[in-house]
Amino acid sequence: MARRTPSVPEAGRNGSAGPVQVTEEDGVATVLVDSPPVNAMGRVVLDGLGDAAEHLSTAREVRAVVLSGVGTTAFMAGADIGEFEQLRAEPGAMEAHSLRARAVFDAWQALPQPVVAAVQASAVGGGLEIALLCDLIVADPGARFGLPEVKLGLIPGGGGTQRLPGRIGTAAAKEMLFLGSTIDADRAVALGLANRISAPGAALAEAQELAGRIAALPRIAVTCAKRAVGGAISGEALDREREIFLETFASRDFAEGFAAFQEKRAPRFVHQ
Repeated sequence: MARRTPSVPEAGRNGSAGPVQVTEEDGVATVLVDSPPVNAMGRVVLDGLGDAAEHLSTAREVRAVVLSGVGTTAFMAGADIGEFEQLRAEPGAMEAHSLRARAVFDAWQALPQPVVAAVQASAVGGGLEIALLCDLIVADPGARFGLPEVKLGLIPGGGGTQRLPGRIGTAAAKEMLFLGSTIDADRAVALGLANRISAPGAALAEAQELAGRIAALPRIAVTCAKRAVGGAISGEALDREREIFLETFASRDFAEGFAAFQEKRAPRFVHQ
């Protein structure tokens, strides 16, 4: 029988405390982000994900983790656009936000259990960056993947420039990063970004089945296999990415790209 973890806020759609829900059953923890319309990683979602990672890091009864979003629009999205104006207006606000996101992402990267992402909808921008923290990815046939920040005058700031090349190779990653292009689920599997494509609408169920098979195996052997594979990105590399991200955040072209996005028009970049 499934049980909710009381120390983590439950999903917010039915009036409970927050947008991140954790349930546990037979050694598998399922973490769902429910923050309509696109499961953006604003402050409350980041705090919920951080609380979930803190709980899971010491939950010896949990032997595998599934991470997914609720809804058919997005797996998860990056920073909440509703908070972006405040981040732009307050000196140092974006730097503080990026440091908070870095701490949460680091906590997910460090989880001892294998983590399976169920990408039930598009994982773009920050959504792809958090999917890249997961060991395995099960994708819905309609899912799309991309890091389109360059189209706004930015670069990814949550580890995307470091983790994507490790997943699909440098050449393919550069093409996605330089063009801001997205790829479909078939291409994601061909590149090694995703592990498998689910039946339509079944990404979560198939990810849970896969996690259940992992959880049935010896915990020590599985966690040691994850440690032995390694693959963690150095803090120095992530620090460099964050510094470059903040440089683009302060550029005139990002101000124009963000305005154009809000106004639903083509941006007029001045390359400054």
